[in-house]
Amino acid sequence: ISFRAGLVGNNKTVLIVSQDLSINTLPPALYVVAMPIGQWGDLAPRAVEVLSQVNLILAEDTRVSGQILKSVGILTRMVSFNSHSEVGKAGKVVESLERGNSLALISDAGTPAISDPGGFVIRRVIECGYSVIPIPGPCALTAALSVSGFPAAPSHFFGFLPTKSSARDQELETALAYAGTLIFYEAPHRIVDLAKRLDLKAVGRSVLFARELTKTHEQLIRINAGKCESWFIDNPDRVRGEFVIVLGPSKAKRSSYEFETDQLLAILARELPPSKAAALTSELTGISKRTLYRQLTGKSEA
Repeated sequence: ISFRAGLVGNNKTVLIVSQDLSINTLPPALYVVAMPIGQWGDLAPRAVEVLSQVNLILAEDTRVSGQILKSVGILTRMVSFNSHSEVGKAGKVVESLERGNSLALISDAGTPAISDPGGFVIRRVIECGYSVIPIPGPCALTAALSVSGFPAAPSHFFGFLPTKSSARDQELETALAYAGTLIFYEAPHRIVDLAKRLDLKAVGRSVLFARELTKTHEQLIRINAGKCESWFIDNPDRVRGEFVIVLGPSKAKRSSYEFETDQLLAILARELPPSKAAALTSELTGISKRTLYRQLTGKSEA
């Protein structure tokens, strides 16, 4: 493989790779590669090197990723690998690894498996005893958190809330029960709805709406819950784009009752499965079993 400098969009200098397709120097593994979330110049040199050397690239959308890869001279074959096909194709990924191939997993933008396809196949590859290797880079989650001004620890990432109203309310209430910083993703057609719910349920908490991160119309909106919906309604153009929403920690001090509940839950969890510990703590305190289970495991009970 030879390297040279080149220019792509916005006169960004990037690494251009000339590849000998007959040579693969990477050991068999699934390489989870972060892709730009806006600026193509954010594609890391190591990501370019790995994507040039693997036998096959699993891409969420070959058309979107193909443009970026073509700009840096990557000619590796790609196949579509999205949320609709992931389960069905996971077995073929393992078979390819068994034959000694190396594969890269990429999403349209950002890091695979962070509210993007990839989680299922990563677990399958791990279960079958093959290596999964991270090639880090852009991620909207960490980008927004890094400029929020809120504490990074503790912080809790909830991704996209459900679309149905009742489930949406329940998930948001579960999230707001957590201490620390909260992070959500949201699509433009649901951002006003989320803003309205934050106004009702998180009054007074500081909020960052990170819109179109790294793109031409990037915008960071810092506001207090109670005023979120009106900010969007005042100008419909503000609704456009993809959003990361970061809520600062609640300013209200936790009661001794809350600390006692946490202690009880932790003690029971040392001796019992999470579901049973959550159920007993719920019976004793009156707090939702779902909320307690989420507090223990970071996920809703199956």
